[in-house]
Amino acid sequence: MDRPAKVALTPYDDALARLAGAARAGPPEVIDSLRVAIAASADPPGAAAGLARIAGAAPGRLTALQLAALVPLAAGSRFLAVALAATPSLARWLALPGAVDGSRSPGQLSRDLGSRVARVPPGDVAGLHRALRRFKQREIARVALRDLGGRATLAETTREIADIAAAAFDAAVAFHFARLAALHGAPEGAAPGATGFVVIGMGKLGGRELNFSSDVDVLYAYLRDGMTSGGTSPAGGALGNFAFYARLAEHVTRALSLSTEDGFVFRVDLNLRPEGRSGPIASSAEALERYYEAQGRTWERAALLKARPIAGDVAVGEALLARLAPFVYRRSLDLGVVEELRQMKLRVERQAEARGHRSLKLGPGGIREVEFYAQALQLVAAGRDPSLRERATLPALDKLLFAGHVSARDHAALADAYVLLRRLEHRVQMVAERQTHDLPDEPDELGRLARRAGFADADAMLEELTRRRAEVRERFDGLLATATVYSGEAARATSSASPECLAVLDEDASDEDRASRLAALGWSDPEAALGELSRLAFRRDSPFGPAPRPEHADLGARLLAECAGAPDPDLALRGLSRFVAALSAPRAYFDVLARRPRAARLVVSVFGTSELLSQQLARQPELLELLAEGGAPPRRAPGELAALMRARVAAAPDDTESRLAALVRAHNEERLRLALHDIAGALDLEEVFEGLSELADACIAECLALTEAEIAARFGPPAGGATFAVVALGKLGGRELGYHSDLDLAFVYSGSADAVDGARITNGERFVRLGQRLLALLAVPLREGALYRVDARLRPSGSKGPLVVSERALADYHARGAAALWERQAWLKARAVAGDALLFSRLWDTTLAPSIFATVDPREAAREIAAMRERLEREGAPKTVNGDAEGADLKLGAGGLADVDFAAQLLQLVHGALRPSVRTPSTLAALRALRDAGLLSPDDSETLQASWRFLRRLELRLRLMRDRGVSKMPRSGRALAVLARRLGYAGADPGAQLLAEHAEVARRTRAVFRRLVG
Repeated sequence: MDRPAKVALTPYDDALARLAGAARAGPPEVIDSLRVAIAASADPPGAAAGLARIAGAAPGRLTALQLAALVPLAAGSRFLAVALAATPSLARWLALPGAVDGSRSPGQLSRDLGSRVARVPPGDVAGLHRALRRFKQREIARVALRDLGGRATLAETTREIADIAAAAFDAAVAFHFARLAALHGAPEGAAPGATGFVVIGMGKLGGRELNFSSDVDVLYAYLRDGMTSGGTSPAGGALGNFAFYARLAEHVTRALSLSTEDGFVFRVDLNLRPEGRSGPIASSAEALERYYEAQGRTWERAALLKARPIAGDVAVGEALLARLAPFVYRRSLDLGVVEELRQMKLRVERQAEARGHRSLKLGPGGIREVEFYAQALQLVAAGRDPSLRERATLPALDKLLFAGHVSARDHAALADAYVLLRRLEHRVQMVAERQTHDLPDEPDELGRLARRAGFADADAMLEELTRRRAEVRERFDGLLATATVYSGEAARATSSASPECLAVLDEDASDEDRASRLAALGWSDPEAALGELSRLAFRRDSPFGPAPRPEHADLGARLLAECAGAPDPDLALRGLSRFVAALSAPRAYFDVLARRPRAARLVVSVFGTSELLSQQLARQPELLELLAEGGAPPRRAPGELAALMRARVAAAPDDTESRLAALVRAHNEERLRLALHDIAGALDLEEVFEGLSELADACIAECLALTEAEIAARFGPPAGGATFAVVALGKLGGRELGYHSDLDLAFVYSGSADAVDGARITNGERFVRLGQRLLALLAVPLREGALYRVDARLRPSGSKGPLVVSERALADYHARGAAALWERQAWLKARAVAGDALLFSRLWDTTLAPSIFATVDPREAAREIAAMRERLEREGAPKTVNGDAEGADLKLGAGGLADVDFAAQLLQLVHGALRPSVRTPSTLAALRALRDAGLLSPDDSETLQASWRFLRRLELRLRLMRDRGVSKMPRSGRALAVLARRLGYAGADPGAQLLAEHAEVARRTRAVFRRLVG
């Protein structure tokens, strides 16, 4: 009888069999789910082989469930699968629940690596090398799994890789500086405890946008020349600072780039230093400054756009870059620089043609062209506009958009292409940790790359890639015309108006044809758009009419093209129409828009982005000058804003209504200035809040002055020298005011309520009238709008209590313990904003602080705060309106701002009695103070701070868009896409990226809240 033929197993089947044998036993459905996950991966054979290798290295120690968590990594990177097989403990760590849920901050990475290096004996260089490489291997594997598993955006991934490199440099500098200082002594000029030596990241490292397999470009610099102090070792002795720092630079470079049995950390490239490979490895700050002033070329200016101190004595680096800023950012542009830009662009084009379309980085329409586009415009314009000074490519494009140098459509095309190109570059490099930027030749490998990048197959990927690269090349070809127009070299746009837009404005064409063209240009409601264009055409001196003035010949078509390029063309055109309708003499405004293409682009971008600013411009068209001229600088000196408001009110006619109108106009101008600098990226989040809070303080002070003058004219001065104070609570108290935040205010006065002392009414009656009138002035609607909505319900006893309380009544209320826990929470943020500051200071020291920070039972306080938070969450839960569910509530929803605020406030209330350092009205300052006092772990503090910043930034953008206080996330559609793009998300589906990141932030926030509060 013949034996049955032996069936040969395919490598895939063999790997699955080995995997099943090596994995720890589990329920059959778990084993099946592992097989399903492998089959659904981008590379099933590769995933099975990689997981079999990992499981076989530690047989029986990894469960099928743990292995399933590693499927994306095994399918995406053969190199990392081999690394995990060599280090089974790393595989087990990565598979732990929550190990790759969130990104890690620079502080977390530095602390982690610092603790590892601290265990290395002084002078054990090999031990340092092991610690650096094992740290890098673990962190890169974590970042890769997050990236491949769809848990991280491109920006998060590249930022974390750059931060891993920065942490490695910092640890190497600290280790080798201590070793060299023991031999040769401290260098002359270095501050106590500092090195005087800085590593400056260049290129993608400086921009925090580093690749998975990339060289790191750095400059080494030191503070000054001199001599070291000599050291204590007989083998050492004094050295010149240059020799000392050159040795330090060599040791640091070797620590990262040397290939050992553990691999290398990063390849270090020093070619961007002065004179390249022939130049000194480290230079003094003075030598660098002399070199760039005397010999620096335009390409070196472009390289320094991304320069960032990343390790060592960062203060030395910041001071050096400040000294180099006049070289990098020139206020004037000469024709020689334009010619150098042309030559640089030509080199990029020639390199692209030589490399061909296989190169994602250097080929036509590739990464280099997007980067050069942004850098060229920055070189041209950032000298006069500091808001454009940005290291990373995508944020730089955002800033160029909001400054009017790039249209919304060009911005979207460049940003989306950049995200796709970088994502593919990462996927190519992760396979074998090779420094390559080329698409693979082999069809099978090309298909695997497509699936790893989220495409159905190679054809779909190549079709999308070809389209995106063509869009980049189109913009790149027109780059120098754009640069010269917006640099001021040309006064007007040099390109002709869009034929499609001219056809839309042709009144001889049928409405059907015009509507069809509008739909093709991006309008979702073409009929409504035709109505807006009709209204615009019938305005006097309109460039949209049949016979525009010669100087406005193509302005209407250009404005329509800018509307088409806006994030929301319907909103942009509606805003433009509303603005023009408000003009009594429109010609002067059209003259401004015709002469200044950048201002035209910026104003239409504002109309298409922000209902708040659009409404404001319609009420005060003269604010267009702020857009045309760039407005006031981003930051004002202390006291400058209050003085400006005071001067504007004083210059108005001497009656309350006129002076209040002048104040509202000044307030609107200042809010527009802040909003423009905010969306242009010139202000960080805390600076926006500080500016809006300072504006509110100044407006309250001026309204109080107007009110006091009215009351004094009617009733005379207060009896007994009594005084009045306005106390801010809530966001204003914490200096965290947003664009649509209510003002939470309380009023208190000194002296007796019954005192008359020759006055016509008692102090009690007088100050109640004062409070009522002040509220009215702050909220009264004028033609220019109203100042603020005011909420006075946080006063003692809430809305049932008197509007204005005496100092004695407030002291009695708190002294007898009448203040509930929620009131103590509210008064944590108390701050005097107008009136008698000494009165509030006295009350705080004698009454409020002892009451707020009275000893509490931590468990009982936590239970009460948790119950309050639960009630607020129920109130903020998404509702269903007309069958559509609302989006998550940024403030009250699970993992929202209230989680961060309540967690910080609980710790302040519990520990504030014994730790005065945590008594601060600012949430971020409280989280930092609690960390510094050892009452909150650094990781929890950083998580809560990052969550608070993310959620508040999201809230600010929502409120700019909607022109009302709104905290509900849009769930889908154009509103979500516009919001996401305004927050810097790019790619095919920016809205989905935003929703995913918000969900992750909420999850992390809620986890910390539950750990702290329960």
